[in-house]
Amino acid sequence: MASEKAEQIAASLISKRYLHKSTLKDLFIDNDLMEEVSTRLKAVGLEIATHVYTDYVSVRTLRECEQEVFNPDGKSYTASNLSLSKGAIALLVVIWAKIIMPKRQMQRERVSPAEEGQNHLFAESKPIPKERDMVAIDEKTLYADFAEKLGGKTKLGAYLSELARADLISRKNKQIFEGPLLDTIIDYPILAERIMNGALENILKTKGNENSPEGIPVDGDEGEADV
Repeated sequence: MASEKAEQIAASLISKRYLHKSTLKDLFIDNDLMEEVSTRLKAVGLEIATHVYTDYVSVRTLRECEQEVFNPDGKSYTASNLSLSKGAIALLVVIWAKIIMPKRQMQRERVSPAEEGQNHLFAESKPIPKERDMVAIDEKTLYADFAEKLGGKTKLGAYLSELARADLISRKNKQIFEGPLLDTIIDYPILAERIMNGALENILKTKGNENSPEGIPVDGDEGEADV
């Protein structure tokens, strides 16, 4: 029975790309089930991608398989398997920095958007806020700030559509919110450090460099697994 459940979970993660943690409660309380799911994913070069700050579980390529998957000929490194254009990758970094970095700060301080700016005693005892609408970007502001850098309004609109189709963002009422995968598959510590060191400006200049392995770290590993 456990073997059948592990097979179903592994198949669902691969076919659907992500699942909400609420549908996988057994996975996080049953070590044997987690081990069996991990074994099945490893057999096809994948592993579970999730962390304490996201409500979703996805899969990512094993480190030891990345070279063969993303750079099989040793010449042209693919930043991810999402088939994003260079411009969409550059915009992804911008949106990630504007949504996930401030969101993570609020999560670490256990502050919800409604409570921001207030003093909080015993913050560590509060649950981590995980609402997907914690931080939003106004589309009009994004166009004003980055349309020219990314080739114009038409191209920026196309890049937004790419990111929405990949479940990295969602759009509603001229606002941009994180999608299920934005905070699940991108490695926060690595990308945040690169942004702090000026990588965002360089990426915008080149509209993302798909020939460099120093692209977006699509991982989702915060060093903290589970729920």
